[in-house]
Amino acid sequence: MKNEVLEELWESKDKIAKENHYDVELLAKKLRENQKEKKHEGIDLSNREIYLT
Repeated sequence: MKNEVLEELWESKDKIAKENHYDVELLAKKLRENQKEKKHEGIDLSNREIYLT
């Protein structure tokens, strides 16, 4: 069965990977720079309690 949503996601993932020469470190660096430029606030999850059931 063909899933158009998944195919579109995979195409986007492949395009982003190719644009960053398949380098995760380069992608992370670009994302951090973009976040600083656009002044997006991140979410700090370091103080969250973890509940195990």
